[in-house]
Amino acid sequence: MSAALIQPAAWTPTSKKSNPKGFWSSLGSAVLIELALVGLALGWVIMHPREETVQVMPLVMAMLEAPKEVQPPPPPPQPIKVPEIQPKVKAVVPLATVSPPVPKVRPPDEPAPPVVAKPTAFSAPAPLPQAPAAAPVTPPSPVVDPALAYNVKLAAAVQAAFVVPGPAAALGFKGRARVEFHLRDGVVSNAKIIQASGLGAVDRAALKAVEMASFPAPPATLVGKEGVYQIWVACY
Repeated sequence: MSAALIQPAAWTPTSKKSNPKGFWSSLGSAVLIELALVGLALGWVIMHPREETVQVMPLVMAMLEAPKEVQPPPPPPQPIKVPEIQPKVKAVVPLATVSPPVPKVRPPDEPAPPVVAKPTAFSAPAPLPQAPAAAPVTPPSPVVDPALAYNVKLAAAVQAAFVVPGPAAALGFKGRARVEFHLRDGVVSNAKIIQASGLGAVDRAALKAVEMASFPAPPATLVGKEGVYQIWVACY
């Protein structure tokens, strides 16, 4: 609070002669009021100190602290010594002295070796060594299928039994017919023409030749087995 907020009571001047008691009484009340205001202001200041006074304490405490020890500066780094590299010197090995060959002394009783003449550009070339003659190689014998060989024999047997019919001889016909038949141990069955010759008399003569032919014995692998064969029967 400030003293300017409370104004003293209005005082009107009066004559000293007329009212001296009133003047002193009014003056005393005004002084009392002022003293009361001053007391209130001092109490306010004491109860509410300013921030400036509060901030003085850290400064005073900082002055009472013990001085800090000053650490010495770190020593300067020592220079790193680089080891000296000494070059390796190779030892020089002296070369062995080569002595000239000592000529061999031939005893007087030993015969002299034959002198071989060195070939020149004008001398005849030496004969080259001949390789030994290789042994003659015998070609392997071809492997013949026994069934195929037997089929050839059957065709020869049927052709030997074929008789040229009269109409074919009269016409001078030349042709052939293809015949199929079954054969088992020399017995023929199911003979038929699968490709005609163009003349019926020749086809019939071909079937008859199959029935009348003397077939050779079958190989061991075909004994007791029935085979189906096809052969050509020619008419000349």
